[in-house]
Parts: sequence; structure tokens; C-alpha cells
Amino acid sequence: MAGSLGVVPGGVSGPPAEGFEVAYADQGGSEFRRSLVDAWAVRFEDAAPVRAFKSYKGQRHLPGLWWSSTVGGHIGYESWLERDHVMLLDFDPSVVGISSQPFWLFWRSDAGKSVRMRRTTSPAARTARTRGVHIELRIRAVEHEFNRRA
Repeated sequence: MAGSLGVVPGGVSGPPAEGFEVAYADQGGSEFRRSLVDAWAVRFEDAAPVRAFKSYKGQRHLPGLWWSSTVGGHIGYESWLERDHVMLLDFDPSVVGISSQPFWLFWRSDAGKSVRMRRTTSPAARTARTRGVHIELRIRAVEHEFNRRA
């Protein structure tokens, strides 16, 4: 994602809640950035992955694509753990939407500088009864990243 993402028109006029922002792209490639408070209305299952699922000889993780009957298309994954979660979501009849790596997470450091998490987020899903669920598979990595870069 480009570093020049702007706030979506109609977003909040003040600073984001606790300094967190979410950046994402739609299927057409248009990029958006919203405060975490305003991101509740975004249908992340319709968002494009914010980065590609690359593979190369000798890599330590196993990326790939899972064909999902829930969304009628492929959902990328970067590890077998992500794949297994996507598979379980796909077989859950209450799930109506799934996406993988739908957004980047940004926050403000103590110095006021915008910091982007180096890695993207894990799968997100929407059920018929909820607005959305984000599944963070590597919470310790996120905590380390936040503490190291804040």
C-alpha cells in the first residue's frame, strides 16, 4: 500500500480513537484509510488483500490459495495455520463472508509519528448475526511489534 493514503471523505474530523487507523483497498484497487472507530462499517470481506501471497523456493512458511464456497473464489493464506482457519470458516454455515489480510493497522507513536505494523492482519470473517470478526493468529507477534515500534 502506498504511504500516501488519505482519510476517507466523511470520516471523523478529530484524531482517531487512541491513535489507531486501518488502511485497506477495495477490489478495484482504490485505497482507503479510516480511524479504527469508523472502520466498524467497512465490509472487509469485500476488501482486496493489502499485499500479495508470494512463494519462493526454500521459504519457511507455506502460502497458497483456498477456493472458498462461501465467497465463490480464492482466499489467500501465508501459513497452514491461516489456511486451517480459513477452511474452518468456510465450512461454518453461519459465515457469510471471509477475507485474508484485508487491512494494515497503523498507530501513533509517543512522538506522534504514524507507525505501520510490518505485517498484515490475519483472516477476517462476517457471520449472519455479527458485523464482523477479525482473527489474530499471532497475538504475541503483534504485542511485540506494538511495544517495539511505539
